[in-house]
Amino acid sequence: MTVAPRLQPREATAPQLVNVLHSPKRVRVKFGGRTIADSRNVLVLRSNHFLPIYFFPPSAVDPSVLKPSLHREPHPVGGETAYWDIDSGDRRSANAAWSFVSPPDENLAPLAGRIAFTWKAVDQWFEEEEEVFVHARDPYARIDVLQSSSHLQIWFDGEPIADSHRPVLLFETHLPTRFYLPAEDIRLERLTASVTTTRCPYKGIASYWSGLLSDGSVRPDIAWSYRDPIEEMPKIKGLIAFYPQAVDRIHLDGEPVA
Repeated sequence: MTVAPRLQPREATAPQLVNVLHSPKRVRVKFGGRTIADSRNVLVLRSNHFLPIYFFPPSAVDPSVLKPSLHREPHPVGGETAYWDIDSGDRRSANAAWSFVSPPDENLAPLAGRIAFTWKAVDQWFEEEEEVFVHARDPYARIDVLQSSSHLQIWFDGEPIADSHRPVLLFETHLPTRFYLPAEDIRLERLTASVTTTRCPYKGIASYWSGLLSDGSVRPDIAWSYRDPIEEMPKIKGLIAFYPQAVDRIHLDGEPVA
């Protein structure tokens, strides 16, 4: 019996794809209340195994804030890398900027000498006039949000917790399908609001729910919802999705969801 291949691109065994793209967007970086990089000539290093990275031409970066660092750490695909601290005068962020010295892959040659920033080491990122959170947006990433009439069932702690014939299915490049459900189709008495919030650059700010177990304990953050998603994602507003690994099982039209 032939086993079906597992094609999820971000699995460790999937072939690594790496390419460099020109971004048509104006991208800016702020640190210490000032803009330290600003360009419409940004290149994007993207892969199915790591998050996208913006690379700025040196002329687009404020040289006064870059202080050479002795840190050296080869990049998995770019090889030898030079680092800088960012110093705004009253704040310093160690090893926050970096550049490929001489990438071993000729396809990465356009990135040599360009400057990238560690996402969390600076204060703010903007594409045009809109702030971007968490990481750069992959120009190849796509999200399809589709209304469905499939029968979705979810079990938690040995009992059904959700049953719906109107799930909204969210398909996102490189990621598993997510199932968003109306609150009316969920046993909300088995959930309690969590203080956890996360950001997604494509969807907005997520709020979380923890699951109440029959022994009185709590399993944290088993489900999430975007109460006010960004304008591109109106179909999932207020709906709730569950982590498959946090519940007993999920069935779609009677079949287990992997």
